[in-house]
Amino acid sequence: MHGDEFLEHGPDYRAMERALWALGPALILFMALNIPMIEAARQEAEAELAIAIASESQAYCNKWGMGAGTAEHTDCIRDLVAIRGRTEQRVRHQIAADL
Repeated sequence: MHGDEFLEHGPDYRAMERALWALGPALILFMALNIPMIEAARQEAEAELAIAIASESQAYCNKWGMGAGTAEHTDCIRDLVAIRGRTEQRVRHQIAADL
């Protein structure tokens, strides 16, 4: 029966099938090897964003005369973190509602 199936399909079909069998595992391997690099890039981007936000918060509180190390400065930073958190939550809720 295998011989009949082999004759049923033309040489182009067989060549394509062989190519897919050869490239399929290679594609899976390529994707598996890239997962750690993708995760590292994501973590690096998150760290850079956190540094940028912290710097922005420091500059904002300093602008309004709350020097670093003071209780007012700590309260200012705490308030900014809370504002950012609520804003991010609202954005997430809006995105979920739009879906």
